[in-house]
Amino acid sequence: MPRQSALVGQIAPLLDSLILSREDLESIVQHVSSTLSAVDLLVLFVFGWLLVPYTRIIYPFIRIKTTTKTKKVGSSVKKDDDDEAESERRSEEKNEFETSILFFIVDHCSQVARLAVLVYACDCVVIALEAVGYQVQYASKVFAKILYTSWLARLAQRFKRSLIRQILNRAPKNCDKIKLIDRIIDGMVLSILLVKILDYLSVETGIALGSIFAVGSTGTLIISLGSQEIAKGVVNGVEMAASDRFYEGDNVHFGDGTQGYIVKMGFLRTKIQKYDSAVVDIPNTQLGSQRVINISRCNICRVLTMLRFEYSDIQKIPKTLELIKEEIVESCPKLIKNGKKPFRAMISSFERDYVEATVNCSFEINPTGEEFWANREQMFLAIDRGVRKSEIRYARPVYQLQGALHTS
Repeated sequence: MPRQSALVGQIAPLLDSLILSREDLESIVQHVSSTLSAVDLLVLFVFGWLLVPYTRIIYPFIRIKTTTKTKKVGSSVKKDDDDEAESERRSEEKNEFETSILFFIVDHCSQVARLAVLVYACDCVVIALEAVGYQVQYASKVFAKILYTSWLARLAQRFKRSLIRQILNRAPKNCDKIKLIDRIIDGMVLSILLVKILDYLSVETGIALGSIFAVGSTGTLIISLGSQEIAKGVVNGVEMAASDRFYEGDNVHFGDGTQGYIVKMGFLRTKIQKYDSAVVDIPNTQLGSQRVINISRCNICRVLTMLRFEYSDIQKIPKTLELIKEEIVESCPKLIKNGKKPFRAMISSFERDYVEATVNCSFEINPTGEEFWANREQMFLAIDRGVRKSEIRYARPVYQLQGALHTS
């Protein structure tokens, strides 16, 4: 009984089948040359590479009224500016042509013709393979269907993006929501494209899709358990993006203590850049149910600081605090002083070695970024100017070392 082997004795026959003899080459040349048509190639070349340039040339003659207006405007330009005016006129004509319906039609006809050249080349390859005995008659049809279906999917994405640009121009505040819709539509288009490609392979090659996905009860169980977390993460990712809680670039504080900027929001994971520039990759399942504070959407910030004065100056402190408030009002134009938010400077506590005063201010500034820190610095400088005007001193820090009191 001959022994059935997986590899032994199989390599040499495979190499022999790939080596073409002289008769095979002659057969390939004969079959391909008898099928090729110069008229076909000429038509595809004209439509694919000459249609758009020639249409651009004759377009100004089609738009007679536009050409006439352009000449009238050009006649009033000085001679020194003739070259510049001519270049501007050509640029306007080019932009006008590329935004016209005629360009849309001829450009897509040109794309169809260029794709047809690829299909034509695939036909030649199939003919050559069949000439030497390979049975791949279905390959050309499958290739053509996949190619043109992918092209249509690409057109759908371009049309979708043009609509999104128009919507963004009208409602720029909804930029992040529109990005989410853009991703969802892209996913739907790619899913439909994949299903259609599998369908073409099933119909033309006889490969049943059921046999691809029928992996048995054990495989189904494994896939179900594995996809459960993926589905949960996708749902959480979509929910976070659609809930308007935060978007990419926002400064956020989560309930578990994670703080930083949203770098990227995906369907499964979210990347957060912490304040020390470290990037944390967190699954959406861990972020979906957390409490979050979006610092980027806060339009008001508060700066609270404590001052220490000596007991010997306690009677001067109220006047000092009034001077501090005056300096803050002059130095910080975005200070909220209409009573909606607290603006206080008063004695808050009597400690053992000093009198403590609290300065509490609110500003119409986002509590993050350079503006916040610059305003905070101006507030502290204003406090110091008020203290110096009142001619009192801050209390020196007191600390205890080995049972004795020391002042710095």
